[in-house]
Amino acid sequence: MSRDEFSTAIKLPVFIGESGQREQFTDWMLEFKAVAGVKGVEQALRSEFEKELPSSDSGWETYESDGVTLDADGKKHRKALEMNAKAMHLLVASVKGVTCRNIINKEKQADSNFITAHKVISELENRFSPNDRMAGTEMLMKLNKIRLKNANENPLQMIERIEKLKITYASQSKKLTDEVIVDHIFNVCGKVYPEVLSRLDYAAKKAGTNVDYQ
Repeated sequence: MSRDEFSTAIKLPVFIGESGQREQFTDWMLEFKAVAGVKGVEQALRSEFEKELPSSDSGWETYESDGVTLDADGKKHRKALEMNAKAMHLLVASVKGVTCRNIINKEKQADSNFITAHKVISELENRFSPNDRMAGTEMLMKLNKIRLKNANENPLQMIERIEKLKITYASQSKKLTDEVIVDHIFNVCGKVYPEVLSRLDYAAKKAGTNVDYQ
């Protein structure tokens, strides 16, 4: 399969955005950026891409059709505009729901020239993955609910759920540290695996390192 065929065949992820869907948003963002990378427009999702864009999207095709050769900046701007437009097409096709569409329309109304993909991404992150005190509290509340489902469950499965939570809240200033995770694991697993956990903690402290909870 050629690169073009692969790019065409790859499935676009869909995010139906409403409140309280941080985990789904994190998964969607990971997949969407991967698709954008395959399509060659991932750069347009970054805030620093702003400097590649012109102040207006009008005129470039007209200049060239009139026989005027675009200079280096003109060619760079046209390429950036094409990349931004393609990224926006992917975004519009990928996000559903009133909240997401309102964000896109709001950005469109705010900028009289053209809507930029990186600004839409930024607004989506602010809406569905905010970095605030409430998010930190929410993270710890969810951690407290992660426990062994039953006495026969492998603790590594619980740790996988904790890792998922850690990734979901990775953008927060208040991090889910290894120390907090280890304390939680001791709290919920200590009665079932006291000897294993105690040896793990002792070995890590003796080596002067953090506890490797895996």
